[in-house]
Amino acid sequence: MSKQENVKPVETDNEEELQTARQEIFSYYRRLRSNLFSDTIIEYETKLTKEVFDLKLQQLSQDKKQSEFENFILVAASRLITPNIKPQTGPDGGGDGKVDGETYPVDKAISDKWWVSDGCTGDQRWAIAISVQKAWQSKVEGDIKKVVETGRGYTKLLFFTNQKIKSSTRLSKEDELTRKYGIAVSIFDGSWCLFAVFEQGCMDVAVEKLNFSDEYRKKTVIVGPNDKRRGEELQTLENGFLTREIAQFDTDYVDDLIDACLLSRGLERPRQETEGRFNRALREAKVHGSSIQTFNIIYCHAWTSFFWFYDVESTYDDYLNLKEYTDKHPSIHTIENLTNILTNLENAAGVGLFAPERFLSEVEYIESFRQRKDLSPTSQLFLDIYFSEHRIIQHIRQENDPSEEIIMLTDLIEESANHPEIGFNAQSQIVDILGRMITNNSAFENLVDKLADITATRESEVQGAMIHYRRAQSLMEKKSYLPAIKHLGHCVRSFVKDGYESEYVKSCGFMGVALYYQELPYSAEAYYIKAASVLVREFYSKGTINHLLITILSKLCEIELMLGRLVMYLNWRELLYVIAHNGEEYMTKEFIERDLLEDGGWACHLATADISNPQIAILPAIFSRCDMPLSANYLKFALGYPEEVDDQLKETVGDNWHDNLLKQPIHEQFICNLNIADEGSEKLSTIVHNCKFTVHYKNSVQNQLVAETFLASVETLLATFADIDLVILTPEIKVIVEETEDAPSMRQGSSNAEYIFQVNHALLSDKEYWECFSYFMAYFFVQDSVFQEDVEELIKDRHEKEKIMDRVSSLMLLYQSVYSVLGDKFKYSIRQWQKADDKIYPCLIACTERVKIKNRKHISSQQNMSVYTISSNMQWWEGAKWSGVGFIFDKWLREPPILALLFRNVQDGKNIVKEWKERQTEGKLGIEIQIIKGINKNHPTWYRVCLAPEIPYADIKEGRYMVVMCRKHTMTPSNTSYIDNFEKMLPRFGRCRLMALAMDDNNQIVGPYNFDEAIEVKSVTITDAWRVSIHDNTRNALEWDDEPIIPNNESKTAPVLELLNNLREVHNKRL
Repeated sequence: MSKQENVKPVETDNEEELQTARQEIFSYYRRLRSNLFSDTIIEYETKLTKEVFDLKLQQLSQDKKQSEFENFILVAASRLITPNIKPQTGPDGGGDGKVDGETYPVDKAISDKWWVSDGCTGDQRWAIAISVQKAWQSKVEGDIKKVVETGRGYTKLLFFTNQKIKSSTRLSKEDELTRKYGIAVSIFDGSWCLFAVFEQGCMDVAVEKLNFSDEYRKKTVIVGPNDKRRGEELQTLENGFLTREIAQFDTDYVDDLIDACLLSRGLERPRQETEGRFNRALREAKVHGSSIQTFNIIYCHAWTSFFWFYDVESTYDDYLNLKEYTDKHPSIHTIENLTNILTNLENAAGVGLFAPERFLSEVEYIESFRQRKDLSPTSQLFLDIYFSEHRIIQHIRQENDPSEEIIMLTDLIEESANHPEIGFNAQSQIVDILGRMITNNSAFENLVDKLADITATRESEVQGAMIHYRRAQSLMEKKSYLPAIKHLGHCVRSFVKDGYESEYVKSCGFMGVALYYQELPYSAEAYYIKAASVLVREFYSKGTINHLLITILSKLCEIELMLGRLVMYLNWRELLYVIAHNGEEYMTKEFIERDLLEDGGWACHLATADISNPQIAILPAIFSRCDMPLSANYLKFALGYPEEVDDQLKETVGDNWHDNLLKQPIHEQFICNLNIADEGSEKLSTIVHNCKFTVHYKNSVQNQLVAETFLASVETLLATFADIDLVILTPEIKVIVEETEDAPSMRQGSSNAEYIFQVNHALLSDKEYWECFSYFMAYFFVQDSVFQEDVEELIKDRHEKEKIMDRVSSLMLLYQSVYSVLGDKFKYSIRQWQKADDKIYPCLIACTERVKIKNRKHISSQQNMSVYTISSNMQWWEGAKWSGVGFIFDKWLREPPILALLFRNVQDGKNIVKEWKERQTEGKLGIEIQIIKGINKNHPTWYRVCLAPEIPYADIKEGRYMVVMCRKHTMTPSNTSYIDNFEKMLPRFGRCRLMALAMDDNNQIVGPYNFDEAIEVKSVTITDAWRVSIHDNTRNALEWDDEPIIPNNESKTAPVLELLNNLREVHNKRL
């Protein structure tokens, strides 16, 4: 970090944004290391909200309730600012004393570690003024004037107001009054009150002193397991201190005193209690401990002051003491701790809570410290890492690209792996801080990967995964789901260990959210189910309900609604109700509203369904029994039973119920149409990278789970491939599940787009499933896909960077997770939800064609690419061995010329032409014939034939990728007579005919000819190579190494020059 670089504070005119930024520098650590903070939960029957508290503050001015505000401030200030406050007596304080409160003298040895800001020791006296007047500026000036006039020697005035004041105004007023009256002035406004109540534990003070109604006082305190342990350990230590015999040099005793400080901190005991313990530890360490123990106590206190008490000044005082010790005793331990605290001060300076010039002064000190000759190479490397990290922070604050510096830091981190003295805890914390500021930067993701790899090697796989986990958390908060999936891939396997159930559940939950937002519903469901299986086991074994389980089951219901899978929705909803009733969650407003919205969503599905379907007739009774009144009543209405519709509902919806349902915006969110699973054949499908994967199966619990697992595996496998990494050539892949008594296997079906998955459920273990899926992957990647890089290397690279195979293999035992949540006999068919005495509602009205609403288009990467292929099965071309073209002319000139495609294996060639003919018959897009002459200046007679798919002009849009799969062949004749005749005859007919013919090993055309197999092609282009530009459809016919014939007068302006430059640039990048 150079001396010229400045700390750039947050610049905003929005007071709320500034307050949020300030709170964030403290609160992020609580999120990051929640295990270090109290896990005791205080549940209020009616929770005080910021809005209600803010309204109360305003009413204090309107109702002139000065005394209530004074009572609140005096207790809150005693708890958070200084405990030695003495209130003034009288109905509204003040009075003859001229102040509402003041501090009383305290021994300096006790007070040193009590206060925020400068500290009120025995030689200081502070005055306290409190006001609810709206005209706060005149009030504070009047109060300070009175304070000075008392002549009591006050050194500082603390002024508290319920009004909200802009930070710049408050700071300006403080400076003005301090200069004018010669004593320090600190103003605490309504925002401070809000922060004290909702961030610093003063809610109980607000409820009691501001006279909120009794409903806000009723609460339940649930002591967390960590706090229970901490409390017991602290009590044991304190009891032991009373009877302990202490040696003159007793480091164990001092270590116990430090533990007591940290336990008190973790329990979030009142500040004066925790400060007292730190004070005791420091005092005793100087007598009975070592100097490094004294250093460690000061360091722990600095960390506590910042993240527990939000006290920047106290943190800085500790920093100066640490600096003094480090200057005399430079080591990795002291340098690392010193720079850790300096990083906190930098964050405070960035939001205006610490003077930037003081921070920069300390940076200059660290820079000069780096030049000391007595520093070890390890210490020098650590400081190089520190400076690099903080240069990155400055780049970000100055809105510069930090990538170069991030790459340098990555190299330094890699070098530090050979220095075991350098701990990675601090580095991972800095990287976490950077991660909150950086989103789309590949260099930073590489840094995280490198840090995680080194940590996994040094410590454990789990600790390495924790770095990925925290990065994923940060990305999820920013809704950056794709990179989050990559990091979570490192977690789903690593956290499957005892003691990491919470991290595993959260990782699976995050994965579910991220995949769902990437429009991959089956893989999202799979990970939600993985998480639910752990939480359900906990529910049944301990009887405790984790609120996360309610959330996950609700998400599973939502996904099934979007997929239109009614039967599975009913399964998940039934379990959700069981769990919610146990925890009384079902009575909450949120739960009721969500359930009603989903009921309405199913009614919208039904509005587009074929109500003459016999399945529909049994649904009203099922809906009624499942307490889904909107769906039940709508169906009765639609099927012709208006007399059974609920009267109140009938009045609400009116006669246009059906039309109103069709207008609902939820139709745009539906992924699939209504799917009512029944006995017999079923199918499930998903779309990934513009390819529809459909699994057909005979319905059963086991077959359904095989289909779901397969689709989830495909989605998870392909989730993080970018558009340009992978192109799927086949618009639809079909997988048929067949039961067998033999070993499970996967084989290809009647085409490259069809697979047969033979399953024997008794033998289908995760190993057998993986082998079958691996077979599918191998053939799919080779036959149905095109990669920008070598596929084997690409998959290997993806697995190293994001554990892509772990993501897939972790779903192998999905059926076990489903069984542990729903049981192995859940209802897979709508008939299983029907009861014998259910009323049947056959359709009584004339069934007109129902309006089909087009479901939403895929809104993420799946919308950004269109793929056009010359054939649905590109393997035909490999088998056919296209070897050239021939021309056939009618000597009487009565028929269009024929362009014959010559194949070594003519049957595959005929299949290609046959498919084109079928496309023509169905009115689908056909093919284009492109003939490019003059492609080689050394061989003027050579030309190239390119067969390309027709592309509709409407599909060509800015920002959209287009992949065109064509076939081309270079012809090398000794003269141009045939191509010249073809070009002359083409305009006469405006078209040509095209057919497949056989060519033998001697390059001779082999009969017989069946001209009925020929198809007509109108789109034929014949042009010179030099005319082809980067914008022409014929650009695909050119190759990077072509040397076309270019006229002399076009040697520098020929359109083909730009195209060739582009092709060669792409080719060189691939080398």
